[in-house]
Amino acid sequence: MAKHLKIRNLAWLRGGAGLGAALLVLVLAAYRPPALRAAAPPDYEALRLYTEALYEISQKYVTPKNEEDMIYGSLRGMMNSLDPDCSFLTAREYQDYVEGRKEPVAEAGVELIYKDNLLTVAAAVDGGPAYRAGLRPGDHILKINGQLVRNLTTQEGARRFRGPAGTALNLQVLRNGLVKPLELTVTLEPLTGGSVTYQGLQDSCGYLRIKLFTDSTPGELATALKAMLAQRPPLRGLVVDLRNNARGTLEQAVRTTAVLVGDKEIVSVKGRRSESSQTYMGKGREAVKPPLPPLVVLTDQGTARAAEIMAGALRDQAQAVLLGAKTLGLCGLTKAFPLADGSALVMTVAACYTPGGAKIQGKGLEPEVAGKPLAAEAKREKAVTPPPDEDPWVLQAVELLKSGKRQAAAKEKT
Repeated sequence: MAKHLKIRNLAWLRGGAGLGAALLVLVLAAYRPPALRAAAPPDYEALRLYTEALYEISQKYVTPKNEEDMIYGSLRGMMNSLDPDCSFLTAREYQDYVEGRKEPVAEAGVELIYKDNLLTVAAAVDGGPAYRAGLRPGDHILKINGQLVRNLTTQEGARRFRGPAGTALNLQVLRNGLVKPLELTVTLEPLTGGSVTYQGLQDSCGYLRIKLFTDSTPGELATALKAMLAQRPPLRGLVVDLRNNARGTLEQAVRTTAVLVGDKEIVSVKGRRSESSQTYMGKGREAVKPPLPPLVVLTDQGTARAAEIMAGALRDQAQAVLLGAKTLGLCGLTKAFPLADGSALVMTVAACYTPGGAKIQGKGLEPEVAGKPLAAEAKREKAVTPPPDEDPWVLQAVELLKSGKRQAAAKEKT
């Protein structure tokens, strides 16, 4: 008998002989006499436990269960145990994943993760349907249109929030600080408007908000930055707001950040395999040429993925100071691995690191300056966002730029 039993995929368990016979073969193959069990390799014992469990369920659960549902359900749970960017895709879902979106679709404008065994809001795009309905980072979604949300991967959850324009989703939401769940309604619609906004602030400071990363964000940022750098008197400092921003790819992050830092290193990725490790540099031709003013970058628990890459690069390459709250720590390189039946596993194969070598994935970025405590708004169903010139953290950032304490904070981190 071979020492290790290796299975490339589980599709054959749904073959002609049926689950019962297939499981019996596995159980018999995995069986060892009690005297030899202590010497069995750990992966061998884990396989025996798994096949025994499947067999017991198939034979003794109160109602017969579909073989595919059991296998696929276990794969979903397995991927959920890794990190929020890992997913199991059925054959149809994988085909959609490969083809991508063929045309703009209506959506809720929400980024989701699977956290604490619940589908959880990572960020809601400014001005989008979910944002207007009142969804906030950290909200747990319990029901969608009256149905309990259980055992969903992040990608499956995201698909529930896309569809024909005008589709209404009635959500039951659990929010920390509230005893009873909230009942919210989100109506799907295409996201419109740009990804970058900007305005002047008091004391010759500027405010630049990136609400999400898209392919057009680098151009939008360059246009906004050129306009702000051309104003007179010159900018004393710039506040870059990356809060509640969890959407964007690694490529979009690199191209956008290059507008600010040019041809410097922006991010590196490191995996278990050497081919998964790489360093990403910006391109000098994409940079806005005039020297940048001092920077303060705003982050919070909704800052993830591309926004975390940008925040880390600006801290290390442009001497920016991070202000606010610790970022989500969701910043890895993912890859799809197709299985024999057409389904696939989407897995994180490498973690992102800042130019200074700090790991982002699973850790997040800790700001040098903590944001001032905000008034508790848990009981409000609608999100209330003050304008920049009244936002406590923006005003705190302006004070840092005015006082010179930003430089002191930058020196402390080094």
